[in-house]
This record gives sequence, C-alpha cells and structure tokens, in this order.
Amino acid sequence: MVKYNSIIEATATNLRSVICILLLCAFCSVSMADNKTDSIKHAVRILKGMDKDRSLLWAVSILRSAADNDSIAYAMNSLGMAYMAGIGVEQDSIQCVYWLEKAAANGFKEAFHNLGRMYKNSYCGVKQDFVKSYQYFEKGAEKNSVLCMYDMGFMLYKGLGCGQDYQHAAELFQKASNRDYSPALYMLGLCYRNGYGVEADTARANFCLKRSAALGYRYAIEELCRPHPENYMHEDYIDNATYGNVPENMPDISPEVNDTSLLAGEYQGFVVMYDWSGNYVLGEKPVMMTMGKDRDGISGITVFGNDTVPFRATVGKEGKLKFSEGDISLCERYYTSGKVRYRMDYAMFDIWQDNIKGELRLYSLWLNEPERPMYLELHRKGSDMQPAKDRYSRITISPNPFSSTFTANFELPATAADAKVKIFDKYGALVYSRSLGNLQAGKHSLPISPDILQGTYVLNITAGKQVLRTIIVKNGGM
Repeated sequence: MVKYNSIIEATATNLRSVICILLLCAFCSVSMADNKTDSIKHAVRILKGMDKDRSLLWAVSILRSAADNDSIAYAMNSLGMAYMAGIGVEQDSIQCVYWLEKAAANGFKEAFHNLGRMYKNSYCGVKQDFVKSYQYFEKGAEKNSVLCMYDMGFMLYKGLGCGQDYQHAAELFQKASNRDYSPALYMLGLCYRNGYGVEADTARANFCLKRSAALGYRYAIEELCRPHPENYMHEDYIDNATYGNVPENMPDISPEVNDTSLLAGEYQGFVVMYDWSGNYVLGEKPVMMTMGKDRDGISGITVFGNDTVPFRATVGKEGKLKFSEGDISLCERYYTSGKVRYRMDYAMFDIWQDNIKGELRLYSLWLNEPERPMYLELHRKGSDMQPAKDRYSRITISPNPFSSTFTANFELPATAADAKVKIFDKYGALVYSRSLGNLQAGKHSLPISPDILQGTYVLNITAGKQVLRTIIVKNGGM
C-alpha cells in the first residue's frame, strides 16, 4: 500500500513537472508571438512614416519574413500594400495582387477591400476595371467584411462593374450600418431621403445621417444642411411645360450615326441629368454645339452652361462617339468646394432630319469614375424648331425584305440641289452610294438595286439639309 501511494505521489510529481514545462513553453511562445506582432506593427508604422527609427528596408524585411512563413495574414496584407504604393520596394502590381490574395486566403478579409480599390481607382499602374473591383468587393462582403459591404453597395448604387440596383445597395448599407460604419450610415441615409431602393422616409434618413455625422463623417454633416433631397425637382421638370419636352426617364438611345457628314452644323437644345437609375430628373441645362467632320473624325465646340469646350471625337463601329478631347466644369451637389471637372467620355446620337437625340456620358476627374446618365436633345439652328414626330413618316420601302431591287417611296418638303442615296451596314460602314442629282419638292419613287450581301442595313436619302432614313433587309435578314 505504501509502495502504491509512493508511485501515485511520484506520478503526480512528474505530471506537475510536465504541466509546468508546457506552461513555460506556452508563455515563451506567446511572448515570441507578441514580439513578432509588435515588430510587424512597428514595421507598418515605419512604412506609413509614423516612426522613423528604422529604415524602410528593415520594415519590408520584417513583413517579408512573417509573410514568407505563412504565419501572419496581416503581414501579407501590409507587404501587398507596400508593393501597391512602392514604399520600401519597387511598385509591382503582380506582387501586390499575390500578397493581398494570399492575405485574404489566410483570413485577412479586408485584403479584398484593398484589391477592389486598386482596380477601381487604377492604383499601382493597373488598368481601371470596375468588374474586377466589384468581384473582389463581393468576395469580401461574403466574408462579412464591413468595408466590402459598403464598397459593394457603392458599386451597386451607381452600377459600376455590375447592374445598377438601389435595393441591393440599400440592403448592404444596412448591414454595414448595423456595425456603425459611418460611410454606410451616410449612404443609407441618402437612400431613405431620396427613396432609392427603399420607401422614402425622412425620419429614418435623418437618423442615419445624424448618426453618421456624430461619428465625424463630413459628407453626412453637409447633407443635413441641404433643405431638399437630390431628386426634389423631378415632378416639376416633368409637369412644367417651361422646361420643354423633358423625358420622364432616361430614354434608350440606339446609336445611328452612320453618315458622320450629317452631324455637321450648328445646334441648340438642352441636356438633362438623371439619377443613377435613370428614373429621376435631377436637372436641366441649355446646350449649344457646333460640329464638323474632318479627316480624323468629328471636331467642334460645345457651350455647356457657362463653359465653352472644344472637343474632338471619333465614331466607333457601333455608332458611338468617343471623345479624345473636351473637359467640362460643372457644379456638383456633393462637392461644396467649387466646380467639378469632367471629361467628355462618349455620346450616342440618333440623328434624323435636323434633330439629334442622344446620350452623353461624362467622366468625373474628381471621383475617377463615370458620371450619371445624361440625355441630350439638339435641333439644327435656322431650321423649323418643331421636332419631327417620326423620322420614318416620309419614306417607305417596297418590298422589304428584298432580294435584289427595292423601291424607295418618299416625299421631300423642299427642292434639293444635291440628293444622294447611301446604304450603311450595322457597323456604320458605307457599302453603297449613288447620286440622285436635283430632286424637286414632292413625292418620289426610286428603284434601287444595291450590290450588297444578305443582312440588315440603314438607308439614308439626303437632299440638301433634308435627311430621310429607314431600315432595309436583304433576303430576309441575317
């Protein structure tokens, strides 16, 4: 019995010794981990310029050591950010993406935010890519990153790299707001104030904006000082004849600038800005435009509000005008320090007779992203100011589809000294042209036998300043 008790006491003594050793090892491991973490934090402060007691090379070496050993995802993220900014290392987008993706794979979910911002704002020399940016934000949001919830909601709010969707955006802003993230509270406040994706609710809007403002978010403070939501004039623009024929929603524009010579001339009209969904009118401005065709495309001058802007543009295969020059300064509701500079990005024009209807897109040089949709309506100076109700009302084709020959039946309101018929393919390329000489005012029937391939085409008959256009189909279409 004594021997048995001695064995028990010896065993207990040995067990206590083992436990003490394990605890000592654990303490040493925690101390080493703490020291390593402190070194990484110190390295990050060095890279940020907060501490200056060590070199940038030392800071990068600390991060690389921790990252190479797959031990700390925070170090991987910090190393990726060093490559993005070119601090302590040469700027390198490949290394940046490698380390940020590795950090995300090892549980540092905010690395998705950094990757998305890189592609959204074209950091580190990468080409701006809203689709890639949105995909990274979406991955981070799925991992419950509050930053990525906000980022993804912001992209959905504006339709950057994804389909525009106020409702889904508001849902993400709500999730991030539940964690007191001030930018998300601000955006959710805008949704409730404007009725975007949710029912308009002034009380909820004020609650979100005041909470965001209390957290120090400047834009929320500014919004609380504004007496109205951004779309408060929508009904006035739609119902008041003073503003002219302003469309209630952003119209769908099919680009049909097949013959760029038709654009030449002086025009006057108006431009309408809509919200991101195109469902609310935000404002309207008069606009004048002078356009001419040259060897390289289209050039001219736009008088937009108080800005006179020279521009140059080329016409793409689908009839889209891509501007290569032309910047505009406009007042922006959410920018209180003065006018915002915009680059004229592209336009899609549908032109017939003396009228142009189109979509104009600007690119914000302040936010480094596209601006809201804008509708443009112009009328050639010196012509009848009443716009044509139907561009096809004065021309019919028989038969259509046709196999080899069709007859164009049309009416000219005025005598033309120089009339032409032109046929363009769907990419805007001229495939057939024929001079018609002088045509008198009145009705005409013109047989045409174009040597063109089977397909769908645009037929233009120009007679001086008169333009008639319609669609023709050879042998039943494509």
